[in-house]
Amino acid sequence: MIVLIAKNTLKEGNQEEFIRIAGILAEETRKEPGCLSYDLAKDETEDTVFYFIEKYKDEAALEAHRASAYFQTYVPMLGALRTKPSEVSKCVIIDF
Repeated sequence: MIVLIAKNTLKEGNQEEFIRIAGILAEETRKEPGCLSYDLAKDETEDTVFYFIEKYKDEAALEAHRASAYFQTYVPMLGALRTKPSEVSKCVIIDF
């Protein structure tokens, strides 16, 4: 299982538009067969910081997500609302 944690730091005043677009992206992504979960979290202390927390079955599922038409459409729209590129951590779940 692959987990992505993507920190997004927004330009002030763009929070509502970011949440709106992120909601569309989440709705579409959750339909993907390889997507296990896809959530957006807001930082408790910084109003302009949001995190996408994404789980995919495997690398192929992640690549299918990145190749999708809606990803190619909405991610650049989100990028225009940020102060800098998204900071993405790619993780692998450790089975105990």
